[in-house]
Amino acid sequence: MYWTDYHMHTNCSSDSRATLEQQAEAAYRAGIAELCVTDHWNLLDQQANPLPHHYDWAISMANWRRARERFTGRVEIRLGIEVGNGVLDSAAVDRSLELPELDFVIGSLHNQSAAAGGRGIFTVARGCKTRADCVALLEDYMDTLDALTDTAGFDVLGHIIYPLRYLPPQYELDLKPWWDRLAHMLQKVIRSGRGIELNTTQGETVEQWSGLLRLYRDLGGEILTLGSDAHRPQVVGAAIPQAGALAQAAGFRYIAAYRRRTPTFIKLD
Repeated sequence: MYWTDYHMHTNCSSDSRATLEQQAEAAYRAGIAELCVTDHWNLLDQQANPLPHHYDWAISMANWRRARERFTGRVEIRLGIEVGNGVLDSAAVDRSLELPELDFVIGSLHNQSAAAGGRGIFTVARGCKTRADCVALLEDYMDTLDALTDTAGFDVLGHIIYPLRYLPPQYELDLKPWWDRLAHMLQKVIRSGRGIELNTTQGETVEQWSGLLRLYRDLGGEILTLGSDAHRPQVVGAAIPQAGALAQAAGFRYIAAYRRRTPTFIKLD
């Protein structure tokens, strides 16, 4: 099987120290045939401070060109980016994505809405003291995710279950109360010719995607990428075969890879 990992980070992201060449070497050893580097470009930090509304591609491009040449014949390396909270300035995001070499864009949310304060979801979720706090965070997340699906600056919607990673486990929360809203969002994504990702959270979340995958597939969704969200070499490609098996069980026959913002399809064997 031609396995792909379409969500991973390097030292061009503030939360990773790995070089792209280290990540590519790890991908080769893990049996990953194609890797897409998707470093963070967040428009807010965890404390809701504004970050640049433009992306400087110079270092990312240099790293990508060097690694692509070095790993020719071993790992196909594609150039991508993960845009966090692009809904805050969709026009600026669109301008920064006008790069001929760019293959792939993940649109994700790492922060609350501006109306809710804009703090990082990781920070807020870890600080939730009651179930009501958690529900309020998820309500805001759904509102912002809905707005994000109306923007143009992404190819797949990233880690939809993201807040569940960090909410206190004793409340046993899931996204089922928002199923109808999610269906509406997924229909918009499908109509626009885009997709979603199955993000394994470095191998820690696979089965948690089962219901959402079936919902997306039942609505007619076909474009699905797999990503480990690896920030260090040890977890590049983590649980990607298991994610592929889960996708197949949900009715998917293919996973997607990207060339110049256009999906190509790889048959699930």
